[in-house]
Amino acid sequence: DVYKRQPQGLLGAPPGLVLPGGRPCHVPGTAYSASWVSGAARPPGTGTLLITYTDVCVTAASISTQGFGMIEYQPVRGALTGRAVPFTAHGGLPFQQNLGSPVFAGGYLYLFAAGCDVHGFGACDGGRVTLARVRADPAAWRDPAAYEHRTATGWTRDAFGAASIVPGAAPYAVHVADYTRLGRGLVMIEQRGLDGAYRLWRAAVPEGPWRPAGAGTVSCTDGTGLDQCRALIGHPEYSTRAELLLSYYDPGDDHVRVRAVPW
Repeated sequence: DVYKRQPQGLLGAPPGLVLPGGRPCHVPGTAYSASWVSGAARPPGTGTLLITYTDVCVTAASISTQGFGMIEYQPVRGALTGRAVPFTAHGGLPFQQNLGSPVFAGGYLYLFAAGCDVHGFGACDGGRVTLARVRADPAAWRDPAAYEHRTATGWTRDAFGAASIVPGAAPYAVHVADYTRLGRGLVMIEQRGLDGAYRLWRAAVPEGPWRPAGAGTVSCTDGTGLDQCRALIGHPEYSTRAELLLSYYDPGDDHVRVRAVPW
C-alpha cells in the first residue's frame, strides 16, 4: 500500500564525492554524501518543474559542495528526467557555482549564489550575492560553458569575475522566488546567520537593483555545531498580498516550521 511506505529522498546519494585526501565520502556515522535541493521553478510553457540541487559531502566538521546539478520533474508521470551536473569539483566548488533559486525571465534561466567573506560568531558580517544566467533551454543549462555571471558592468564567462548584486550583502544563505502575481516582484530572503536572523530584498528583475524590504528573526529553539536554524525558504504559492509565508528548519524539535511575515 503506497500510503504505508516510508518517506523517501527525492534524489539518491550522488556517486563520486570524496573526503579530504580522496577517500570516498561514505563512512557510517562519520560522513555521508547527499543531493540537497536548492530551488525549483517551472520552465515557461511547460508542465514540468526544473529542480536545482547541490551534491555535498557532509561530516561533523564541514559541508563540502562538490557538484551543482538540475533535474526535471514531470508531475503527470511522477518521473524525474534529464539529470545534468554542469559543475563538479572534488576540492569543492567556488561559491559562485553553488547555485540555486532558479528564476525564468526574458528567455533566460537565472540562478543565485551566496558567499560569506567576513565570518562572525555563527553569522556572516560581510559577503556577496552573485547571479548567473544561461539560455532557458535544456541543451544550454546542461553545458557548463554556456553560463554567464553578472559583473558591475555586464556579463562574463568567468565565475570568479562575478560581482555582488546586493549592496552590503552579508549572506549565510539566500533564497529567491518570483512574487509578481502578488505585486511584489522578485523577493530575496537573505539569512544572516545560524540564529535565524534574516533580511528581505526586492527587485523587478534578477539583475536588480535590489532594495531593502524588511528584516526579522525566525524562532528556532536549539541547535549544536552545524545543526542550527537554517533553510529559510519563501513560498509564493502560499503567500498573499498582505503576508510572506516562509518556512525554516528548527533543530530544536527537528521540524520544518512556517511563519507568516507582513510585507
